[in-house]
Amino acid sequence: MRHTSLISRALQAMACASVLALAGCGGGSDPDSSAPKPESPPLHQTSVGVACLDYDGNQVMVPPKTITIHNDSDGTIYPVLVIGAKGAEDQWVQACLRTREANNSKYVYKAYVNEGQGIPSNSSVTITLPVFSELPAGTLPDGKYITWWNGGRVVLADRTDRLRIASDKLMGAPEGVSCEGKGTACDLSVYAGTEGLSENTYAQLSEYTFGDSIFPPKQNTRLLIPDNVGYNISYVDHVYLPVAIGPKNNPYIGYSGSAQPLGQFRTALEKFLQNGGVGEGWPLYNLGAVKLPGGYNIFAQRPGTLSPNDDVPVKPADPNKFPPVLTVLKCLPPPLGQGGCNEAEKETLHFGPAVQNIQNLWGTCISWTPEEDAARHVTGAPVNCSPELKAKLEAVKAFFKKSHEQYLALLAGNTCTEPRDRKLETFTYLEALKHIYGWVPFNEGCGAAANPLKDTVIPGWTHATIQPMYIHDLQYNHLEQYVKDDPKLTFNPYVKLIHDDLQMSAYGFSVDDAVGFMTELGDGLIFTVGGSRGLENERQFTYPGGFSLTLGVPGSLDSQLTQPLIKKYGVCAMGREAGDPGCEQDKQDVSMPAHTQIAGFRVGTVESYPVKVRFTDLKDNQYTFVIKARFPECKALQCLPDKALVIDPADCRVIDSSGALHPKSGNWCGSAYPYQSRDPQAKDAQTTKNFLQTGVPVDYQP
Repeated sequence: MRHTSLISRALQAMACASVLALAGCGGGSDPDSSAPKPESPPLHQTSVGVACLDYDGNQVMVPPKTITIHNDSDGTIYPVLVIGAKGAEDQWVQACLRTREANNSKYVYKAYVNEGQGIPSNSSVTITLPVFSELPAGTLPDGKYITWWNGGRVVLADRTDRLRIASDKLMGAPEGVSCEGKGTACDLSVYAGTEGLSENTYAQLSEYTFGDSIFPPKQNTRLLIPDNVGYNISYVDHVYLPVAIGPKNNPYIGYSGSAQPLGQFRTALEKFLQNGGVGEGWPLYNLGAVKLPGGYNIFAQRPGTLSPNDDVPVKPADPNKFPPVLTVLKCLPPPLGQGGCNEAEKETLHFGPAVQNIQNLWGTCISWTPEEDAARHVTGAPVNCSPELKAKLEAVKAFFKKSHEQYLALLAGNTCTEPRDRKLETFTYLEALKHIYGWVPFNEGCGAAANPLKDTVIPGWTHATIQPMYIHDLQYNHLEQYVKDDPKLTFNPYVKLIHDDLQMSAYGFSVDDAVGFMTELGDGLIFTVGGSRGLENERQFTYPGGFSLTLGVPGSLDSQLTQPLIKKYGVCAMGREAGDPGCEQDKQDVSMPAHTQIAGFRVGTVESYPVKVRFTDLKDNQYTFVIKARFPECKALQCLPDKALVIDPADCRVIDSSGALHPKSGNWCGSAYPYQSRDPQAKDAQTTKNFLQTGVPVDYQP
């Protein structure tokens, strides 16, 4: 028996599957090939799920998960589920069937809810999705499965423009998929094609993945871990609608995104664009409504054009010329814009003062060679940068110049087989800014995994040290006094818009994982547009407001990945319920998975403190303790807060299955201690996470 490495377990778990106690989570190199190689059984798909193989090769039924969409806005919403192409390997099919068969999938599938009609205000739909649907033979060339759980997108639009691609093929109803409406019908129209939807839609994009596909220890085929739900709202790409997401059947996790009313949300967007503000002149998509690109897209999509046939408000007079993807308020016609652009500006004016300030910041604070060509992108007086800010900008530029040098080596070695943009053979100012604001390496034409930033090193900096600086000191520099004194020094006004102006827990840039991508236990996801009605928890998720319990794993169970540790748990805010102010009733309303070893659970958002927490282990021992208050603020990488401020062992007890106090109750309660940690090498380096570490279950206590 041991109380082993609970902290490292917990930190690994947060990046995997909601405190999953699994070694090797997330894939990696091929495990021991001497492990058994189970053969794929005949596929048995029913209305209650898909038959998959578990860790031991036994067939288990994996039930479907659901996506529920509530329209809390005043208008109609047009939802589309988009399932991206899986390429050479469909990893979720491989994990379910425990096979190494490639299952190549080149198709993009789109499921339209009430196509063309949408769902009206004050209504909702619930879509039931199996792990995958098997397509009848001959449905599509090289198309065998629609994998609903891996890499899905939920597109929520309030207009239908450009939501359909004419070349897509209408399909029959996929096996195992159903839809039910409340206050509306729910009919699904499923199409297959090779193109995704464009950015130039009246829609907010969000993303989800259900479960995990991992290589378990000493096995050479993937294993499906079906218990968690992963999700985020892609405000890093654009911001258009207030969307909130929360897990289903996990009421202690608050929502990500925004539950603001649509009118209030759009007023904030319009205020951001006002003259004299930090967002003045920020680009807009060429639409008849305010949809703003993120910091990466203002550079990446600047040269983009649309079809001459597209119905957009800013179009050249010549019908054969291509309208721009991005424009500015000056060019948009009234009442949204000013309608003041001449023909040349319609084609060339893609940004205003806010973006020019970014260009001036980079163009005058640090040095660029004539070949890199920063000078012609700078206007006005030089920016007054401090030596500290200059040094940080210089370091980031040098880091990406090194990435570019490594890219040139790949090109010289003929390791890039896809077509490439010849302009990228020179390190230029605008290409540098595009990669910096996207925090993406130079690897165009070489594959997404080529030339990773984590392998880039320059004198004085590694990826592990420069990324936290980039996050804290640059992307969030709008919080610093020197920027408040001179807003032209703002590194990225869009981050301020997302986190401050809109008060959202969501991505503001690509490695902004403070509350960006979430991975939690759940039986599905709940989406709302323009409100919180329908969410199980109507409070916004924050890491400082909650904590994760991590239970010690007995040594005898350490490798038994299918052996659960906890049956159920629940949380009660004390003093909040008139009929039970002391939380004496046994409130355990979250059931844990029955076939996965998960060493704890997260309490993400509660109404108030103190809270009484209960959970039951596999031998029906019931654990009860009180968290007295929010964890104190921790500014260091690690903190051990005063235990007396967080938990009182006198308010802790373990009752056995007969209702008596367990003889090891005191041992277990005494082993619990609060712990706080921030990982400087992680994407969420700015985020301190709270843990309550405990010993092994009472029946395994020494």
